[in-house]
Amino acid sequence: MKNYVLAALMLVCTSCKNTTVDRKDEEIMYKQSVLLNDVPKATLTFFDVQDSRCPQGVQCFWAGNATVDLLLSGVTAEGGVNEHVKMCLGDCRTLYKMSSFKMADTLTKRFADENYRLILTAVNPAAKVDSTGNKEKRSILLKIEKQ
Repeated sequence: MKNYVLAALMLVCTSCKNTTVDRKDEEIMYKQSVLLNDVPKATLTFFDVQDSRCPQGVQCFWAGNATVDLLLSGVTAEGGVNEHVKMCLGDCRTLYKMSSFKMADTLTKRFADENYRLILTAVNPAAKVDSTGNKEKRSILLKIEKQ
């Protein structure tokens, strides 16, 4: 009888375990949301981008940067929660005071009672002289890991 109770208790505990979705260098389009966690539910949205990187084929005084605004949305015991985080590629001294040129940006973040590591590796397309800057055509490459 004790074995049955113990087995039932273990089954209940494992079924309540949080399920997460790890994403490896996934392309996320502008305004697209991706699932971070099933239970409790948490999502990440590519909310905005500011791109001042030097266009290809142009000689610039400043390398510029691409700053990405990500919206984290989730549910905690206190209710719904939203939080914006920024990540940057290029000359990121405007965002990070003691920074150098960044080819990738890594952020460790606790959100909705879970720990995540976000690694931004690209903001696409690269800046071009004749580009219109249409944000709807923008995408990022982001690796998402649950810690």
